Amino acid sequence: MNRHLRILDCAVAALRRSSSRTLVVVVVYSLVVATMASLLLYLQACRRESRVLLADSPDIVVQRVRGGRHELAPTDRADVIRRMRGVVGVTPRVWGYSFDPPTGATLTFWGADSVPGDVLEYADPWPVDGDVENGCLVGSGLAELRFLGIGDRFPIRSFDGTLFAPRVAGVFTSASALLTNDLVVLPTTDLRRVFGIDDNLCTDIAVEVHNSNEIDNVARKILEQWPDARAITRRQVLQTYDALFDWRGGLWAACLMGCVAAFAILVWEKGTGLTEEEVRTIGLLKATGWKSREIMELLLLEGTAVSVTSLVFGLLIAQIHLVLFDGLVFARVIKGWSVLFPSFPIQPGLDFSTLLVCVVLTAVPYAAASLIPSWRAAVTDPDTILRT
Repeated sequence: MNRHLRILDCAVAALRRSSSRTLVVVVVYSLVVATMASLLLYLQACRRESRVLLADSPDIVVQRVRGGRHELAPTDRADVIRRMRGVVGVTPRVWGYSFDPPTGATLTFWGADSVPGDVLEYADPWPVDGDVENGCLVGSGLAELRFLGIGDRFPIRSFDGTLFAPRVAGVFTSASALLTNDLVVLPTTDLRRVFGIDDNLCTDIAVEVHNSNEIDNVARKILEQWPDARAITRRQVLQTYDALFDWRGGLWAACLMGCVAAFAILVWEKGTGLTEEEVRTIGLLKATGWKSREIMELLLLEGTAVSVTSLVFGLLIAQIHLVLFDGLVFARVIKGWSVLFPSFPIQPGLDFSTLLVCVVLTAVPYAAASLIPSWRAAVTDPDTILRT
């Protein structure tokens, strides 16, 4: 052990003697690791966030499709679904989108007779069984852009061009901004009047299944019952989010090929040979009694020291980029964008798979690149090395 520690001490001393070259290598190496780790950790955080948000979503969402387009569904289908074995809850839902000219944003409108009280910052006693007329709840982002407060009128243009101006009864908390930032909640009867949706129609039907293993069977029964139906399970939604994040991450990876190419050139330069000073140093070490195995270990430890140092600094930079700057470089492409897009803190977690990818793609190639030139120099006669 003492012998290995002395070799490590010699490797560190050699890196200090060429401090300028070592610093350049560490900086470039760290930036490559930081870029790769930031992208991987950001994608991982977005996948984790999507799973948390969709944990309470319906097991199945049933829509009506005509000509490949989503269409309003009859509400009497909910009664048929409710009688299917394994179904414990069926809720016809009314929701939609509407463009808001003052903000230039497309708002989401949702019909509900009640909402959880813990997601509201300020609220009058609404909604209570849908018995309050002309009331609405708005997201914090919309309230900020439109300067809305409790009791203010929020004008909404109905489908027939008439103006509907409910009073703001509550504002959603900023903690729920990821879901409610551009949301407007109205009593279901009022939203039907705004969108012109008859009482016997709904936007879609939310279905809850008692046994999660029976979700696919219930979805198959629904599709067999109505040929124009589309049954979307929670698992399919999660798979869609994963595919979306992978696709957007792939776009960034393609753009970062320049960084990968720069790192490949760095590894190639390391693997093609040693500098004249390094060759003479190896000759002197062999002349003073160092064995070929010890010289290879010395150069391998030099590469490993640079790799480990760069890997640690790169991961640290990646964490700073994600925690302090909310993944500024990748946010717009991976998360998406809109006028009222919510800003939410990224909570990256360094798992074993991400660390393994960074080590395999960066640390291992660089450390291994020092083996070939070190082996060539180690097996060469010291007299030959010193005379060159």
